[in-house]
Amino acid sequence: MNSPRRNPRAARYGTAIVLVHLSINLVHGAAHRELHIDLNTAESLFVVCVILVGPLVAMGLLWTAWQRLGLALLAATMAGSLAFGLYHHFVAMGPDHVGAQVTGFWGDTFVLTAGLLFLAEAVGVYAGVRFLKRL
Repeated sequence: MNSPRRNPRAARYGTAIVLVHLSINLVHGAAHRELHIDLNTAESLFVVCVILVGPLVAMGLLWTAWQRLGLALLAATMAGSLAFGLYHHFVAMGPDHVGAQVTGFWGDTFVLTAGLLFLAEAVGVYAGVRFLKRL
């Protein structure tokens, strides 16, 4: 019986993307706390499940026989994260919008990490879909 096809490159790239994404999120979360930008319960649950935990689960699956599932989960969680961040940081006016941030270390950090998250999530969606098509 043949084992499922796996791509070590997909696992390496996917892991790098998830770890970079997590690092940016940790700094972005610190900016949220320092600027007192609170999320409601539903938003907090989404952030924990889809933005933080989902990509970590995907990363783990990338190194197993379930790499296909890991790539699909990577693409899906990054797409969900991208949509959430796009809406809250760049579309809906409110305390979470980049244009509402004060000038200074934490305000600038918030704006910079919001942009970096958008970029990392777009790369995550692209990589997940591209590697999934190649398996």
